[in-house]
Amino acid sequence: MNILYITDNNIMGHGGGCLGARKYYSAIKAYAEKKNANFKVISLGQNMPEAMDVDVVKNRKLDKSARLHGHSNFMYFTWEKHKDKIMSYHPDVLFLGRTRLGFIAKEFKRVQPEIKIITFVDNIEYDYVDSYFALEKGIKGKILKTIEKHVVKNDEGDAVKYSDRLVYLTQRDVKRCKELYHYNDPYEYILPICLEHTRNLKIKNPKKTVAFIGSLGYGANVSAVEMLIKQVWLPNFAQNDDFQLIIAGGNPADEIYRWTKLAPNIRLVANFNEPEDFLPQNSLMVAPIPTGAGMKVKVAETLSMGLPIAGSDEVLVGYEDAIRDVKLGGIRRANNAAEFTQAIREFSEMCEQDLVHIALENKNLFNKYYTFETAKELIIDILGKLA
Repeated sequence: MNILYITDNNIMGHGGGCLGARKYYSAIKAYAEKKNANFKVISLGQNMPEAMDVDVVKNRKLDKSARLHGHSNFMYFTWEKHKDKIMSYHPDVLFLGRTRLGFIAKEFKRVQPEIKIITFVDNIEYDYVDSYFALEKGIKGKILKTIEKHVVKNDEGDAVKYSDRLVYLTQRDVKRCKELYHYNDPYEYILPICLEHTRNLKIKNPKKTVAFIGSLGYGANVSAVEMLIKQVWLPNFAQNDDFQLIIAGGNPADEIYRWTKLAPNIRLVANFNEPEDFLPQNSLMVAPIPTGAGMKVKVAETLSMGLPIAGSDEVLVGYEDAIRDVKLGGIRRANNAAEFTQAIREFSEMCEQDLVHIALENKNLFNKYYTFETAKELIIDILGKLA
């Protein structure tokens, strides 16, 4: 058996997309080794031992050019340049890392109709466009958003149409796929965010630490940070030296730099390597993200570190199993400034022993629902039934 996995993410990179790609890679590799199958990978970075001998190039010019060719992903050019070589591998099973790669599914099915194609639906990409363009204003922003929605729907529709199985992050994505693409999935495979293992924080700080971690150039996150600082932190905690707010993430928008200077107990950590480098033990993670798509990796990361989290309804989508099982308040809903303020006040009143118990429970929830083992079990189940 020949197995091929194509993703536009760097499997060994940082960020939610890369972590998701690593989850799928680990599960597919485990299956290939168990079945003694041939396994090849095409990914950004091409840094895996199974990498097929093709070059994968990403830059802004290619991203823009892909839209001019009617597609939503730079991998279109990798595919066009190397598709003869890729197809000559004759994969029996093709895994696609996201629905924006639907053009690959379409052409493989045309040339090799017997191939089995499994596509991972990390969110409904058509809906994600709204969050991505949240900061774009004026006529130019509307035009770019309209173009993006058109090309995304084209590619995503092909992924849905030509895949033999879809693997969703959340039940919400199943429902939305049915609404948008009129696709009634008889299988409804759900594979939530999964990470490799729990993490141990080493830094100790006597201050009550509240943290927001996420991409700081992404529109929905920028809006969340603005609300957190202006409506929660400045009116209630900015003058208290016993508290600190950490805003951490890559590529901060200019506004983030300005807002994090509005109080002396706000700290910006830009473009870090690992949360362990700056995040103290017994911190509270907050995530007041109002809109989005898919499932937020920050919740699984928080559970893996044993920290409590206060998150919006949007942030907690996909974590229903953990929310059902939580007993000590380590996962809390908050949807407005007043609720986040209350969550921070109640967190500040917890003693160290309370936080130790929450850490144990949250790590147990992580180990039960959100590790790579969950992913491996599902991939084995899917391929076993496809064979």
